[in-house]
Amino acid sequence: MNWTTNFKNYLLAPTQGYILGLFRIVFGCFMVYEMLDYVQIDLVQNAFILPKIHLSYYSFLQPLPAPVLYAMLYTMLVCAGLIAVGWLFRPACFVFAAFYGYFLMLDKGIFNNHLYLFVLLAFVLGFTHADHFFSVKNIFGKEKMTSVKVPQWEVFILQLHFAIVYFYGGLAKINPDWLFRCEPVKTMLEIIPASHPLAFWLKNDFQAPLETYGGLAFDLVIPFMLWYKRTRWWALLPLLVFHLSNSLTFNDIGIFPFIMIFSTILFFEVEEIPFLRTMVTKGNQAKLHPTKILSSPIWVQKILVGYVIFQLLFPFRGLFLPNPVNWTMVANRFSWRMKSQSRLIDEFSYTIQEGQNGEKIPVKIEEFINPMQINAALHDPIAAADVAKGLAREGKVHGMAEPVVKANIRVRWNGYQPAFTVNPDTDLAKVEYSPFRKLDWVMPVPTE
Repeated sequence: MNWTTNFKNYLLAPTQGYILGLFRIVFGCFMVYEMLDYVQIDLVQNAFILPKIHLSYYSFLQPLPAPVLYAMLYTMLVCAGLIAVGWLFRPACFVFAAFYGYFLMLDKGIFNNHLYLFVLLAFVLGFTHADHFFSVKNIFGKEKMTSVKVPQWEVFILQLHFAIVYFYGGLAKINPDWLFRCEPVKTMLEIIPASHPLAFWLKNDFQAPLETYGGLAFDLVIPFMLWYKRTRWWALLPLLVFHLSNSLTFNDIGIFPFIMIFSTILFFEVEEIPFLRTMVTKGNQAKLHPTKILSSPIWVQKILVGYVIFQLLFPFRGLFLPNPVNWTMVANRFSWRMKSQSRLIDEFSYTIQEGQNGEKIPVKIEEFINPMQINAALHDPIAAADVAKGLAREGKVHGMAEPVVKANIRVRWNGYQPAFTVNPDTDLAKVEYSPFRKLDWVMPVPTE
């Protein structure tokens, strides 16, 4: 048999689903926490209602009325709880993924790699039988966990998602700035305040090279250490140190490090976890009725094969496009390019005028967009142009016949000297964007 046949047999081989059930509980509980946080910060009000301009990925995607958005948010909260307990599991997963994905696509300011990961995990979980283990089905129903098994692919596809996050995050760091200038790590460490609890460890001459090359090695190696049984336990200590230190160092990654820590359970076998091993042994001794192998229709398997191929290939699209990813951010999102560049704001302002010869009027940008959107426009020239187009629409509402919008956005990118991201003399309200054409209104990549 060739390797493809062996791999297919491995994916279809029956296995205990206890690990799958435990991960479902952990993921569901974390999502409940995340949704409660959105309720507390009033995400709907601050992200979708108050801003006058929305940086959606597609023009047809606009916020629904406020009551509908709130209903969607609370539905996501309920769905997260249902995922955790394993009741109405499959519809809860798909509704959660659809609503969360909609929120994520409504505005570029919201995007974060870990939010994208949460959407994908919910979507994939919906195709598994994770609700047959440690769920209300086992408590109130007749089904016993020891009487069913699942195909190995249900665990593998979740393992693969976490492996992609690590490995592709490492690949994104293989560039001259990271390898030879320790950037953006050096800049990130420099802006950490002296009052930070880890300042003594983070602000020294050795930390930037250590985190630069150690982080790169960690991302590229850790998924294989987790997959290989002999190195699995050895991977836990560096994994804990890496994620806990990231949680203390960065204030924009929320629960992501903790989900990555708890996700390691997916890579362990039932026999390696004492209480699960005992549970299986007792079940076998009880001599229950024959084990049932749960399966999915062939059409589900074909969908997931296409889905996996897409997830493996889509992050590489930036290699074939004419604009440098780390500077223009074209093809940066949905590609696991985490902490691969830094931008410190030097100047951020917009002006609007009537025609090319009109008087330039400074825009109070905070009256139109929120801090998350400002950060998106600061990092992403396309988002900056979206803001300009929104300002032009506002100008027409207020009587301007031909509003011209220009921006002075200057940043210190990866430790280089301050440089404009977009041409300050260009009317950004009229620029066109295509990922397949060079963006001539974006300034050249800084080199000094």
